[in-house]
Amino acid sequence: MKLFSRAALMAAVSAAAFTTPTFAQERQTVDVITVTAQKREQGIQDVPVAVTAYTAELLQNSGVRDIRDLAVIAPGLNVTSTSSEYSTTARIRGVGTVGDNPGLESSVGIVIDGVPRARNGVSFGDLGEIQRIEVLRGPQGTLFGANTSAGIINIVTQGPEFEFGANVEATYLSGGADGFRVAGSVTGPLAEDQAAFRLYAARGERDGFQSVQTFAGPRTINEDNNQDFFTVRGQLLFNIGDRGELTIQGDYTTRDENCCGAPSLVSGPTAGAINFLQAGGRPLPGSEDPFSRVIQSNRDTTQDIEDGGFQFEYSYEFDNFELTAIGSTRQYEITTGQDTDFTGADIVYRDPSLNSFEFGNSTFELRAQGERGNLDWMVGGFFSREDLVRRDAIQYGSDFEAYLGLIGGGNPVLVTTLANGLGGAFIPGFVPLAPGQGFPAGSANSGGDRYEQDGQTFGLFTHNTFAVGENTDVTFGLRWNSTEKDATAQFSPGNAPACDVWEAVFGEALDFSTPTNQAILAGFSAASNTPVASLVQFGTFTCLPSARDVYSNINFNQSLSEDEITGLFSVSHRFNDDFMMYGTYSRGYKAGGFNLDRFTQAGSTAVNFTNVLAGTSPYPAQFDPEIVNSFEIGFKTEAFNDSLMANLYLFHSDFESFQLNTFNGLAFFVTSLNQGAVTQGAELELLWFPENVPGLTLQGGVTYADASYNSFAATGTPDVDRLSGQNFSLAPEWYTSGAISYVQPFGDGLQWLAHFNGRYLTEQNTGSDLDPEKVQEGYAVYNARFGIGAEDESWSVELFANNLFDEEYIQVGFDGPFQPGSFNAFLGQPRVWGLTLRARR
Repeated sequence: MKLFSRAALMAAVSAAAFTTPTFAQERQTVDVITVTAQKREQGIQDVPVAVTAYTAELLQNSGVRDIRDLAVIAPGLNVTSTSSEYSTTARIRGVGTVGDNPGLESSVGIVIDGVPRARNGVSFGDLGEIQRIEVLRGPQGTLFGANTSAGIINIVTQGPEFEFGANVEATYLSGGADGFRVAGSVTGPLAEDQAAFRLYAARGERDGFQSVQTFAGPRTINEDNNQDFFTVRGQLLFNIGDRGELTIQGDYTTRDENCCGAPSLVSGPTAGAINFLQAGGRPLPGSEDPFSRVIQSNRDTTQDIEDGGFQFEYSYEFDNFELTAIGSTRQYEITTGQDTDFTGADIVYRDPSLNSFEFGNSTFELRAQGERGNLDWMVGGFFSREDLVRRDAIQYGSDFEAYLGLIGGGNPVLVTTLANGLGGAFIPGFVPLAPGQGFPAGSANSGGDRYEQDGQTFGLFTHNTFAVGENTDVTFGLRWNSTEKDATAQFSPGNAPACDVWEAVFGEALDFSTPTNQAILAGFSAASNTPVASLVQFGTFTCLPSARDVYSNINFNQSLSEDEITGLFSVSHRFNDDFMMYGTYSRGYKAGGFNLDRFTQAGSTAVNFTNVLAGTSPYPAQFDPEIVNSFEIGFKTEAFNDSLMANLYLFHSDFESFQLNTFNGLAFFVTSLNQGAVTQGAELELLWFPENVPGLTLQGGVTYADASYNSFAATGTPDVDRLSGQNFSLAPEWYTSGAISYVQPFGDGLQWLAHFNGRYLTEQNTGSDLDPEKVQEGYAVYNARFGIGAEDESWSVELFANNLFDEEYIQVGFDGPFQPGSFNAFLGQPRVWGLTLRARR
């Protein structure tokens, strides 16, 4: 008879939960922890994989509600959020993918209840009742396919039970922002030993972490980074005869929030122009104070999200093998607004009615696993289909034209002056533009661009462990990955009359280097008394990608097809009951794709629009796959009567190519660094239940990771050349984390809990182009919790604080859009304290 969902046992990695002890329980030991890192149940100390399991109790005591919170207790993991909830990225051992472009897939795979999510950004919501979270480090492509070149984060939620149970909790938040969260669940039988259910729901609101100066608007909301969500999940479990089991579940989440403003980190020379247009629109140089958490934003940062799906898992135990089928279908939609210049002046913005992202994904996996003699074998197949639609429009505000004139020559009407001069000299019958007509408010690609991408992935895999001796195993596996993608784009016309003049004079390709255009520049330079270099720079700013008509004449209809073999080979040997050593080679793969954006630069090469328009070369949207070869040696030990676990891992991963998404202040561009990159280092993890101190649990780890680009010859593109031989962004060399929990009774059936956890990261550059202004010095974040409750856990009251000492740090720094020399940053959360009441039966 099966009492728990097969999904909880056969997910990517799952661990038998060791609970926070009550004093009726037996002594805790590490040897009872089981995982399925190889999709078969094994003791955590027997599996030749660098895997760490985090139980429901540790996650609850550490305040982990989503994967971003997990980074506080997981060494080697770094999670950041930028311009929206979707733009959230996980990194393991320094490796991850900047999430602002949906054409880029993830380096860190995320699996929830056995189903992989195709992008990091669609996985970052309230996770509900968590049974456990596991982190696998290093390439996991053999069993989990493409887009796991850095590792896997696996989340297992609580499943249905055949005994009735109910939980409710209510939390009040204060400190950095006031708010509340209420959640509850109920589980129990529908038919004795045959069917069970679980229903969970949660609702939360929180004030914004940042105050907003809206100036002349039209924005009226004076807070940002707030929270307002509702989520519900239902699960059904059926025991089908003595050998079959079926789990069905569905979930739905909605969020209606404002996110994500970014204060000024460094104000450059353009700050004066912004303040001329709007007093106080950006702090002047020397007055920046990002951690006042006051931002300037006259445009809305609306963020509406809907996320939901259904999935099933069916397993059947034959006489000599087990067959498992897992299928899912999901839909994710986000509508966002943005004050794209991140100032109080009305320069550029994204209207939420024209900016959205929709993502549909369906998956199916079928696998068989069994044992024959000394061989533990597995074969399977996986299919995934995804459809995404991105709508994007950057619009010019009422101040853009004057701003461009001010930074181009200190004259707010310079745009029309130069456009009229060019038009009068070179366009017959030209009608001069009046000030303000060069960039009418709401212009640029105001109709919105539409990008569509359809993709499908098919994989066949085998994973086998052969016992060559009593204490020695050889594990080998292969996976064939086949990926096909089709992408199209419908670009709207630029609708910027000033840019229309430049394109009419110099051609839609706007190639200033041709002999004809060089002659035009020389003549107009003399007539207008403006240096040629200044004219080129001004023309480039006048015709930013969002303003250009050239894109509407581009035929963006491209396809790619890739076949890649990944695999692993591992040898492990157990020297005695308390010591195992292994060595593993693995090969990982992340699919290539398309840059779903307007851009003028592809990697280190400028787009040749002349050839693109002539049809002699395609719009260079495609980028190469990411390939990694990894070597790992692991030492797994137990001591003190199995109360202590101490594991050490040494790793070296060599990337044959590396995908990079970089923002240069004007646009994002995708680079495949074929020169390669390397991440190497060591990890130490500990778990200890001291025998002589009942109720005490210590867990922690240290990671050293040297993640750096290989050196390469100069390309002539500063944002690329700066990377040569340097460490990755958001990749500190040292990560440390630890957690201490202590539970003690104090009579009358009561107990108290004290918990403290924290992490420390050394210096890291938070910008993908490694500008020195984006460096974050080393910092530490600590959380604490103290509670009292019943020993039988029927009720508890807990006081907690996250970011206890109110550490100030930036998550990601970036170039101020259209503001050379200025930088903004997305901040880490401030201190929040709160009170939680829990009850269960």
